[in-house]
Amino acid sequence: MVSSNSGVEGASGYSFQRCCVIFLLFEAYETIKSEDYFICVEHHEDFLFAFSDSFGKLKNIDTYQAKKSRDDWKIDNDLCEIIGKMTLVGKSLLNDNYPKSSNYQHALKFLTNRNITLKSKKQKEVKQETEKIQVTNKITRYLDLHKDIKDNIEPRIIPSNLETTQLGSIEFQYIDLPQSYTGWQRVLTGLSIEKFGASVNDHEAVVSTLMRLLQNVEQTYNDNNLVMLSDQSKRLTRDKVNETFNMLTESKKSFDFWRQYSDQISTTLDIRLPIRRKAKELLENCFDYFKDIQQIEYKKIYRFVERRTDIDENHSSEADCIVELYHQYVQEFDPRLERHMIAFAIIAAYTETRGMYV
Repeated sequence: MVSSNSGVEGASGYSFQRCCVIFLLFEAYETIKSEDYFICVEHHEDFLFAFSDSFGKLKNIDTYQAKKSRDDWKIDNDLCEIIGKMTLVGKSLLNDNYPKSSNYQHALKFLTNRNITLKSKKQKEVKQETEKIQVTNKITRYLDLHKDIKDNIEPRIIPSNLETTQLGSIEFQYIDLPQSYTGWQRVLTGLSIEKFGASVNDHEAVVSTLMRLLQNVEQTYNDNNLVMLSDQSKRLTRDKVNETFNMLTESKKSFDFWRQYSDQISTTLDIRLPIRRKAKELLENCFDYFKDIQQIEYKKIYRFVERRTDIDENHSSEADCIVELYHQYVQEFDPRLERHMIAFAIIAAYTETRGMYV
């Protein structure tokens, strides 16, 4: 087992790694959303995607050593040291006691937003072999490199930092991310728009929410200072990712609902203009509170709205239904919550539990 707690001490320097996670998640989302997967950050490697079979055993892991650089990469001591350490990661994955399927495999990926040029040694009257990993050739396996290129890499690796059997799992991958933080934001926001379109109201919020989730995982100490795939605290699971996307989608529906019925509901429930102007923020907060076990009142409102579908039968107007749900809840429970927050919580719960497409 590997000893590590680098996720906490080094957290401020890993924004590039988190951007890479989100980029790859968006890029592969349609393919992996039905898979049973989890993401680890600063755990065995900068980050990894692990996939389980129907029995809960690991069938595949993709690890990523993610590096940004001012210059393009070439075969030198720095790159060869990284390759060697990546092979040790492969060995530690095999030694990790998490249950694995009989056909388990892993890929150890070096990921960068700069070009990688791998060449054989220069020799007189011998063609120098070259492999370029770049925007037009985004991924190359070590196994597929020319033998002369491999012969220029392996002697440079310190033997104590090399697990030769894992070289076949090494891959070099280019990621199309800019060099600056603002460029990362722009690219990731654009990918969110491509994936979710009009179903999400605020695509910057999608990115920032995922960033926060990854940072929380990254900054969690490894259990007993040991790196183990079984450590639940170092995971971002598929269910949590889907829950986040669903929450942001439902938030969009609730705000669209509010815009359609805000005048009628505000007039009837006396919701004043300063509160109405914060409707989007307040509705988003409600969805957060529904998932927070400490927010008992909000969870009670959610269950009440979910249960009282009988009230729907009394109305032909959605707004009238919201108003009756509000009055019924206040009368039955006499809550301490601010009255406008009761109204917004009911709207949020209503749009989610009724499966509305407004």
